Amino acid sequence: MKFPQFEHKLTGVLVPVSALRSGSGIGIGEFADLPLLAQWCSRIGAQIIQILPVNDTGTQSSPYSALSAFALHPIYVRLQDLPEVRSAGLLDQVQQLLQRFAPPGPLQYGQVLDEKQRILQAAFQQRSREIRALPELQQWIDNNPWIRPYAVFCSLKQQNHNRSWHHWEQLRDPTLQQIDQRWQQGFDDGTCLYHAWLQMRLEQQLRNAALALDSAGVALKGDLPILMNEDSADAWAHRDIFNPDFRAGAPPDMFSELGQNWDFPIYNWDHLAGSDYDWWKRRLLQADKFYHAFRIDHVLGFFRIWAIPAVHFSGTLGYFCPSHYITRSRLHSVEFNDGRIRWLCEPHIRGDAVRAAFAERTDEITGRFLQRVEDQDLFIFADGVAGEKSIAGAGLADADAQTLLDWYRDRALLRVDDDSFAPSWLFRDCSRYAELSQQEQRRFERLVQQSNDAAEIVWEKHGRALLAFMNHTTPMLACAEDLGVIPDCVPATLQDLGILGLRLPRWTRPDGVNYLPLDQFPEATVCAPSVHDTTTLRQWWETEVNDQERAAVLAAHRISQPLEPHYTPQTAWRFIEALLQTSSRICMFQIQDLFAVDPQLRLTVAQEERVNVPGTFNDVNWTYRMPAPLEQLLERGQTNSGLQTLIAARTTRSQP
Repeated sequence: MKFPQFEHKLTGVLVPVSALRSGSGIGIGEFADLPLLAQWCSRIGAQIIQILPVNDTGTQSSPYSALSAFALHPIYVRLQDLPEVRSAGLLDQVQQLLQRFAPPGPLQYGQVLDEKQRILQAAFQQRSREIRALPELQQWIDNNPWIRPYAVFCSLKQQNHNRSWHHWEQLRDPTLQQIDQRWQQGFDDGTCLYHAWLQMRLEQQLRNAALALDSAGVALKGDLPILMNEDSADAWAHRDIFNPDFRAGAPPDMFSELGQNWDFPIYNWDHLAGSDYDWWKRRLLQADKFYHAFRIDHVLGFFRIWAIPAVHFSGTLGYFCPSHYITRSRLHSVEFNDGRIRWLCEPHIRGDAVRAAFAERTDEITGRFLQRVEDQDLFIFADGVAGEKSIAGAGLADADAQTLLDWYRDRALLRVDDDSFAPSWLFRDCSRYAELSQQEQRRFERLVQQSNDAAEIVWEKHGRALLAFMNHTTPMLACAEDLGVIPDCVPATLQDLGILGLRLPRWTRPDGVNYLPLDQFPEATVCAPSVHDTTTLRQWWETEVNDQERAAVLAAHRISQPLEPHYTPQTAWRFIEALLQTSSRICMFQIQDLFAVDPQLRLTVAQEERVNVPGTFNDVNWTYRMPAPLEQLLERGQTNSGLQTLIAARTTRSQP
């Protein structure tokens, strides 16, 4: 859908669909709630609604663990709007669920999903003959070829008790012909037909909601995660799209000593280029059915991804891919011979260190994990130790495993192939690197710097090629999530392609110390005071901004009067007014940050308003829900008029 041609500065509201509440929703926000949210946005003057991914994630509540790049999540269906539910006489059961899940509180994801699936299955079983005869269904299937492998995948996953396809007894590595055969069988017996019918109805509901927003003059912005879960229909049916030998993640930083391993396979971009990026283009065209704009998740990954060999579980031993690697001949040219290269590539552990760590168990440990270097009192890891997972899964005591892992990660060079190497992210911490002479270290670091400089050219070429086709495939407005350590080539590439960047005021410190004033943000950006992976403004101000920083924060926001550490509704009004002055084209507020102005709309505990804490797995992530239904939100006259006044002032500022 084409993004409207607004001529003024824009304001938007960011909210997971799951967080919405209405009198018609069953325990979770639903696609059919979006027009009601758009009414509220129109009332306060906001022009954009941004949602998180709505792809099917099965039993996983995280919207970033999709089972399909195309399929929508059944949990967002409006049951009472389905003709099959009504004709099957199931509305009484729907009403019971409405009453059961009506009270406020966190999302009960598993219970809501189970109950909705129960009614969906009952409706399908009772009306399967009529569903099979629907002329619109066959046409929809023909227009959506992704449904065949997805439906087969879902039916097989159910038969295998929801286990990953890696553990299936059959069809772990199917041919396209086998998938087609299983599709036809499942269409006939209903196991695949069910998923096709449900996806058609979900698409109709989201499409109708998107059209209602379009008519109301409110743009809908979706979220397109760059990566796919390996346990997904796409990774199962289209192995050639992915490189399963590597996992994507992030290098070590101040927040994660060992880096991050997201456990998603990286793409085989060479194969995708050979098909003119057909899979990605179809994914974009699918999103274009619903969205006026889309967020490119982790856009840096389109320039280069932190690739971690699948034998590891941390991000420490990863490296950027693609990149400009250091060749063996280049190392030779600065007087690092093959022996020196091996010295930097492979951990070498002295015998006294092994004996000190394991004492009387030294022979046992060396026999299982290490091998002696010739006749020296020196050890390297045995050939059978393939990676971190080999050590962690060996049944050792935690302390023993940690000692071996620390030794295993002690590398200055990482072998990409026989003649290419990447510097370890923490190469300066390598014990053997510290033993090099100062002259050797200087030569090595010059080589690393030359490699990094040359990598910028590789990254720019790669990023431009990928983002160009993404930006030109549909009329949607592309917005990039360009947070993190940004290569020099990224800002110019985004600007040249007309892709908006993202700025979080709390993380925008050009010199590493001072906050960039909001009125100095680049115009071609989205300013977001918080996002789903951060604390809300309220929690950030109360728990993360210390007394010394408060003055600097207020100065960057052009707030002249001091504000108390407690984030009162009055404080919230001041921050919202200040943020709306940003020079960014779009100012996007999490809905909780707007609710903070109203005592009836903010939760008692600020921490409970946070959507997700990255890298954690608990019962709290992804459970936030609005404290009041959308119907009541429309009646908050004083709050709505106050927000409308502030946002209206922003709309008087024209785009350059």
